[in-house]
Amino acid sequence: MAVPANLLPLLALLGTLAVTPLAAVLSAPVGEGPVLLIVPPWADADALLAASGGHAVGPTRAPFALLATYPSPAAARAASGYGAWAVLGGEALAAICGASNV
Repeated sequence: MAVPANLLPLLALLGTLAVTPLAAVLSAPVGEGPVLLIVPPWADADALLAASGGHAVGPTRAPFALLATYPSPAAARAASGYGAWAVLGGEALAAICGASNV
């Protein structure tokens, strides 16, 4: 089914409005404090965390993610070299959750 040509600008605008906030959140630099590691489901998240020098925060974790702390922001950013798909700082996590004043 083809999309009518007169709807293409509207779809482009809606796509831009949807992607821009997500891109802003994901591009936030990792700072001090907890980070959210997004890991592949087949990865051993505990081994990835240990190899990258981090420590888990909290008693449980999601299937694709875990909260962790690192000794420095540089160490947290290095977790992607050990197999993490993304490393999001606390500010990005708060923005995803809609929290303010963090």
